[in-house]
Amino acid sequence: MIRQAAIDAYLESLRRPPDDLLEEMEEYAAEHGVAIAPPETATLVAMLARVAGARLVLEIGLAIGYTALHVARVLPEYGKVVALEHDIHTAALARAYIARDPAGQKVEILLGEAQETLPGLRETFDIVFVDADKANLALYLDLALPRLRRSGMIVIDNLLMAGRVAEGRGDDHWSQVSVDAAAALNKRLADDPALEFVLLPVGDGVGLVQRR
Repeated sequence: MIRQAAIDAYLESLRRPPDDLLEEMEEYAAEHGVAIAPPETATLVAMLARVAGARLVLEIGLAIGYTALHVARVLPEYGKVVALEHDIHTAALARAYIARDPAGQKVEILLGEAQETLPGLRETFDIVFVDADKANLALYLDLALPRLRRSGMIVIDNLLMAGRVAEGRGDDHWSQVSVDAAAALNKRLADDPALEFVLLPVGDGVGLVQRR
């Protein structure tokens, strides 16, 4: 986390308890070292989808389906989350978890490397959530922008990496390659006159990107 321990504890005290399925997913991720978005990040993405009246959402990096389920629950009946995941095992887990929720029918999982599956998509999306390997963040941005509706938003997770990006150094959790990639992307987004960019200290650092 990128905040003081006292603030984290206070924020956690304000959080509504998750339902049984989400709690089970959180416990599995913690026990098995599966990288899922923090609860506040998943909730933020879902809130953005609701406010935008989103119908189509793209998720790059599904993991076990934690954020996808948050988002699917707020989409209209005809809405859809298209989720890209390269790992067969975690995709299978995601399918099993998502199938247990009525909103799971709105999630379409595409297995394969995102840089291979994403160019084949023909839909345009209201929101794109990027939570895949950090070394390829810039590539995912470049591939996602053509698939974004004119007024759509790209949401990118882990742009602060527990403060490592601000410090410019990796650690046992965040490699130097990942830190450098996030720092480079942050600078690019901040300097690009064609894009509106804000970086929020939510979860592990969430970037919001829109075309001007």
